[in-house]
Amino acid sequence: MSFSKIKKSFDDKPDDPPSSLLDLPWCPETVNIVLSSKTNRVISKKSCDDKSDDPPKPGLGSLYTRWGRTTCHTNSSLVYDGVVGGQFFAHFGGGSNLLCLPNDPIWANYTAVGEVGGWIYGSEYQLDLYPTNKLFSFANAESIHDHNVPCAICLTRKPAVVMMLPARNECYTGWTAEYSGYLMSERHSHQGRHEYVCVDYAPEADPAGYRDENGALLYFVQAACGSLPCPPYVNGRELTCVVCSKY
Repeated sequence: MSFSKIKKSFDDKPDDPPSSLLDLPWCPETVNIVLSSKTNRVISKKSCDDKSDDPPKPGLGSLYTRWGRTTCHTNSSLVYDGVVGGQFFAHFGGGSNLLCLPNDPIWANYTAVGEVGGWIYGSEYQLDLYPTNKLFSFANAESIHDHNVPCAICLTRKPAVVMMLPARNECYTGWTAEYSGYLMSERHSHQGRHEYVCVDYAPEADPAGYRDENGALLYFVQAACGSLPCPPYVNGRELTCVVCSKY
């Protein structure tokens, strides 16, 4: 067999042109590549040492709600602040969760009368059972009983996973505390019910909402021994909480 029959000409074109620089088996100083496309677009003099014009950007962080406050921890930025809304304590139907409602709602189509449907109410702190034993810090409000509850939606400044850890006010090793406080929910004997939320240890009070107008009410949550093991839990003791992030 003659060498001329197996010799590959430098002018021969490959059967399957590379679709990107990553498909090249070598790294020349510069290359001219015709991409396999309808327009045969040419990339000329592309060096393997060239860096991308769009370097990878950090991913977005994680969202969490800071109940009882209008600001976020220094690890996070504020998305918006608002007021807590939920189901009226004596109603049977409606939603079973609490929402952080913004202070600047936008309406679409609406009617001027109240139909028989779903409703959402504001939320109030209920601390009348604790006239002398003040569990909260009152650094941000002298009195919060029957006051409306504010809230803040926070975004961690770096990618993270976030969890609300009940029954502790300190995070486990390797986690960062965003804020800590007390576990609160609706009273056990009320018809309406909603989720357990972690209310900040130094809560604020909405200055416009100081009247006793009820709505979705927030009470401290206490341990009830029985199916809940005691110890480590103690009957009648109020549960703490902490919101933790892992970066």
